[in-house]
This record gives sequence, C-alpha cells and structure tokens, in this order.
Amino acid sequence: MKLHFASSIRAKLMLLVLACILPAALLAVLLINYDYHLGYDNFVSSATAIARANAMEVDKELAQVESALVGIATSPSLAEGNLRAFDAQARQLGARQNIFNVVLENAAGQQLVNTFLPYGASLPADPDSISLRFLRERDTTFISSLFIGPVAQRPMVAVGIPLRSMAGDWGALTATIAVERFGDILRAQNYPQHWITAIIDRGGHIVARSADMQRYVGTQAIPQVRERMRQQAEGAFETRSLDGKEVLAVMARAPKSGWTVAIGIPLENLRSEMRRKLWSLVLATVGLLGAGLLIAWTIGTRIGRAMHQLIEPALALGAGERVMPRSYGVREADEVGAAMARASEMLLRARHQASHDGLTGIANRAMFSEFLARQLAISERSGSPLAVLYLDLDHFKAINDTHGHAVGDQLLIEASARLVSQLRKADLAARLGGDEFAVVLAGAGADEVGSVVDKLSLLMARPYQLEGWSLVAAASIGVAVYPRDGAALEGLLQAADQAMYAAKAARKKTAAPA
Repeated sequence: MKLHFASSIRAKLMLLVLACILPAALLAVLLINYDYHLGYDNFVSSATAIARANAMEVDKELAQVESALVGIATSPSLAEGNLRAFDAQARQLGARQNIFNVVLENAAGQQLVNTFLPYGASLPADPDSISLRFLRERDTTFISSLFIGPVAQRPMVAVGIPLRSMAGDWGALTATIAVERFGDILRAQNYPQHWITAIIDRGGHIVARSADMQRYVGTQAIPQVRERMRQQAEGAFETRSLDGKEVLAVMARAPKSGWTVAIGIPLENLRSEMRRKLWSLVLATVGLLGAGLLIAWTIGTRIGRAMHQLIEPALALGAGERVMPRSYGVREADEVGAAMARASEMLLRARHQASHDGLTGIANRAMFSEFLARQLAISERSGSPLAVLYLDLDHFKAINDTHGHAVGDQLLIEASARLVSQLRKADLAARLGGDEFAVVLAGAGADEVGSVVDKLSLLMARPYQLEGWSLVAAASIGVAVYPRDGAALEGLLQAADQAMYAAKAARKKTAAPA
C-alpha cells in the first residue's frame, strides 16, 4: 500500500503556535498595562499601610508620656502638698522618659512646679493658656500642636492631663517633649533612602522630618497636604515637596492625636522602578513567545517519539507476550500503552484460567497432565526419580452437605494451601476435581517421598476452623513411583489412584470398631 505524504505532528504544532502569536501578543500588551497599574495601586496600598503604622507609633509615643503623667499624678507627695518632693520625682520621671520638663499648674494658671527651672525659682502664671483652657473645659488629655517654648526657645510639643486634689482643688500636669523625640521615631523606621517622611501636627506644621529636619521643623506643610488633612484621614496623590521634588504623597492620620504621617516618594524613582518592571515583563513576554516555537518543536518531537515507541509493545501483544505498562511522555500514548498492557493481562489471565483451578488457584487437570508428561520425559532421559501422589479428602461430601457449599469451598481452598506449603518450587500440586488432588514430586527419592507423605498426612488431619466450626477432613494419600509403578503417564496415574483407594480402605478398616 502506497502511503501519501502527510505533515508531521511537529509541523502542525509549529503552525498552531504561529497562529497564536498575534492574539497572544495583543493579550500580553493588555496584561502588561494592567499589571503596571495594579503594581502602582499595590505600591500605594503598601505605602499607606506603612504611613498608618507610623501614625500609630506617634500615638503610642504620646500615650507613653500620658501614662507617665497619670502615674506621677498619684504621688503621695502631690496629695500631701509636698511640692519639693514632687519636683524631685518629676525630674526623675523626665530623665527616664526623655521628657524636656514637667509643669504643675493650679486653676489660676500659676505654675507650682517647673522642672526646667530650679525648685524655688520664681515661676510664671498664664490663666489664659491654650492647654489650661482645654483641660479645664474638656477634662481630658491635651495634646498640643508644635510651639516654641517660651523659656527654652526651641520647638516643643506638650501633653497635659487634668488633676483634682483630695481637697477638691483643680490643677493641670503637663509634660513638654522636644521634637527630636519624634525624629527618632522616623529614623527607626528604616525607610528607603529616597523616601521623605514627615510628622505633621493638627495645624499643618511639620513636627519632624526624615531629611533636613532642622530646616523644615515648624514650617507649614504644602497647601495640598493641609487641604487633604482637612478632607480625609488618609490618601495618596501626586504633588511637589517643600524642596520642589515631584513626589507621590501618601498620608495617614493618627486616631488619638490627630497628627498626620506623610510619606513623599520621588516620582522619578517610583517611575524608574515601575518602568524597570514594565520592561522586564515586556522582555519576558517576548522571550516566552519566542520560546513557544522551540517548545512546540520539542513537544512535537516527543509526541512523534512516543508514537514510534508504541510499535514494540504492539508487536509483543500480537505475539502473546506480556506487555508491561510504562510512560511514553504523552498522555494519549500512555493511555494506548496502558490499554495494550491491560489487553496483555487479559490474554495471560485467560491462559492462566485455562490451566489453573478457578476455586483454589492451583493447577487444574490439564496443566497437571502436561507437567507430568514433561517430567516423565526428563526422568526417562536422565534417569532421575519421580513420584505422583493422589489425595482424597475424607468426609468432604458430608461436610459439604451439612454446612453448605460456602464452607465446602473454603475447606478446599485451605486444603490446597496446606498442600502447597509442603512442596518445593520444582513440584506441582493440582486439583483434579471435587475433593481430589494430585502432586508431582520431581527428582524425589523414596526417603523424600516418604517424608512428604508423612508431613502431608499430619497437616491435612488437623481440624479446619471455618465459620465457627471445627471440621476434620483428613486426606487419604496414594503414591506411585516412576518407573517402578509405571513408565507411562496413564499407568502411573492409575497406580497412584489405586494406591489412594487402598489407603482410604485401610484407614476405614482401622477406624472401624473391633
């Protein structure tokens, strides 16, 4: 038969990849554009989360100062009016907590203690101070905006709490913090080098800044930041920093203090990073599309090789040989190979069923006859001994009729197992039908045959434990030896059969009552 030329699987795969390149390239462009914007949004979300966490750090720092004030407000010295002792305690607190100074005021605004000045020095009074009015009116913690300390003449922040003595007198306890403390918070965050971060108070003044702090502390944040602070608690937008750089401004407000942490990320660095990622994706996409042809070539080669590898198991199946399942590297080829392996197993199983007993799994009469004939030929050529055993189970019919076929079948299965357990690999046990079994002992002398018969007699006489019954079905065993009892197959089998019936008769005679 003449075969017409047909294109290979490899060539068809190459054409398929070529047909997919144009729409795939368009899709890749769309995905790259989407990934660019998604990456930008993810970056903004990540920076916002950082700003939010830093705002919480600011509140945490202020809360530590508030807790320190609450703790010292319970001092027995203060309750007893011992201001000298309280002044000493307040100075110790300031040293531990990095507090610039602690001020105790009465309701009239007269300072009673100020740790910035020596105890006993003349202290000022300011009944109209913002902190005093706030504490008196709202009776809750006061957190100031940035201010210039009237004595220290440097940028400060104050935290104050209201007090009420045991006598009912009202007062205020205030701690002043230097802005460098908030600069330490920013330095501890390990921002990327090009990020600019600032802490801004409620009035829009810069309290601390990660770069040029001395220059910008106390100045107003840019108008866009102040406007966004009034409108929303957090957000991100593009603008210019105080030093004129184009930045992505990300801001988040601290919930308790109302201060804002603003992060300025230079757009030049951000865009450069995004462009680098964009070009990486473009090059990767081009590389993948280019690699598609190479992959198609490789896959086509693998499929063709798998098809060729199926020829050998197909020929083996036709010859009736066993086909073992294996992987050909292609699922469809694997499925065809697995089907051939199953067909091979079915064929071998059919052959096995033709030569083995379906109930016990040992050889049947046909296989027994074939094996015995082959062994007789070997013994005739070599002069080696050979023996045939015939076995018949006593009382099997009575057991089968009394306890049912299921128990009878199980008895036959276990009897076969006992029989096989006493044989060598060179021997063969077969079930000839019903409860009759036969054994070929190849190359066994008289002593070996006698030993096997004795072992089998004892083993087969042991009770069988079947479905709660203890049943006895001993075996009557007849022995025929080549060439003494016969040189041909039929004669040897007949001699073994007669010997079995003689053994059965002798057993019955022995078992009969005297």
